[in-house]
Amino acid sequence: MFLLLSILLFALVLMIPAISTIREVGWPRDEGRLRIPEGYERDPRWFGRSYREKLAGFVAAARGDASYQADLKLRTNEETRWAPDLTIPPQERLRGIEVGERVRVGHGAGIRDAYALQSLDVERDVVARTLTSDGGMHVGPAVNILRWIDADGEIVVDAGANLGVSASGGTRVTLAHGVRFERVWGKPVTSRTGTTAPFPLVERKRATLIDATAVESGKPIIIYGPVRIASGTNIRSDIKVHGPLDVESGVRIAGNVIARGDVTFASDVAVEGDIFSERDVWLGPACRVGRHDGTKTVYAAGHVTIADDVEVEGWVVAEGGGQTR
Repeated sequence: MFLLLSILLFALVLMIPAISTIREVGWPRDEGRLRIPEGYERDPRWFGRSYREKLAGFVAAARGDASYQADLKLRTNEETRWAPDLTIPPQERLRGIEVGERVRVGHGAGIRDAYALQSLDVERDVVARTLTSDGGMHVGPAVNILRWIDADGEIVVDAGANLGVSASGGTRVTLAHGVRFERVWGKPVTSRTGTTAPFPLVERKRATLIDATAVESGKPIIIYGPVRIASGTNIRSDIKVHGPLDVESGVRIAGNVIARGDVTFASDVAVEGDIFSERDVWLGPACRVGRHDGTKTVYAAGHVTIADDVEVEGWVVAEGGGQTR
C-alpha cells in the first residue's frame, strides 16, 4: 500500500508542470483577437533617405556643372564624382561614390556606391555596395548588392540578382526569377518569375481540415497541430496555428495568419492581414497579401519563397533569406 501511494505521489509531481498546458488545450483562454500593434513602424526606406541627406550638400554644389569632384567624410573619406550623364564602363573597378542625373553602370563593373537623381540602370554581373535613385531603378541579371538599394520610383530586378540586406522602393518593386533577398519593401512587392504551377502541399497526419462550415461565426481560429484549409474557404477572422499551415487554392482570409510552423499557400490565396511564421513561408502563384490602402508584412523566421504574380503591400522579411522561383 505504501509503495502504491509513493508511485501515485511521484506521478502527480511529474504531472504538475503539464497541468497548465492540458488546461489550455481542453479549455483555451487564448481566444481573443490576435492583436498585432501597427502604431510603430520603422521607416522602411531609412537607408536611402539618410544616405541622401549626407550627400545633399555635395549634390547642391555639383548640380549644374559638367563635372565635379570632392572628398566626403562619411564613415571614411569617400572620393565623390559627379557628371550629369555618368557612364561607368564595363568591367571597370572604382572606389568612392558616383553621382549623376542619369547613371549607367556597365556589365561586370565593380563599384562602391552609385546615386542617380533621375534614373539608374545597372547592367548584368555588376557588384555594388549600394544603389540609390531619386527616380526609377533597373537592376540587371546576376547583379550582386553587398548592402542595400533604394529608389523613389519603381524598381525592376532581373533574374538571378542578389539584393543584399535591404531593398526598398517608393512604388512598385518587381522581382524576376531567382532573385535573392532578406528584406524587401514596396507598394507593392511583386514577382514575375514564370512559375505558374501551384506549390505542392504536404499530406500531414492528423491535420485539422478547415472548410466553409467551420468559419461562419467569424471568431478567431486557434488550433494546435497541423492545419489544412480547403479550397474556396472564406475565413473572416484571424487564424493562429500551433504547427504548420497548408492552404489550398482559392482561399480568402480577412485577418492575420500566425503559425508556429511552415505556412504554404498553393496558389491564388488572398490575405488582408499580416503573415507571421516561426519557420518558412511559401507564397504560390497569384497570391495577395494586404490591400492597396494598407501596409502589411510577410515575416518568416526561416525562408520566404515566392512564385509568379505574387503581390505584397509592404514588407517581405526573410530572416533566413528569401528567393523568387
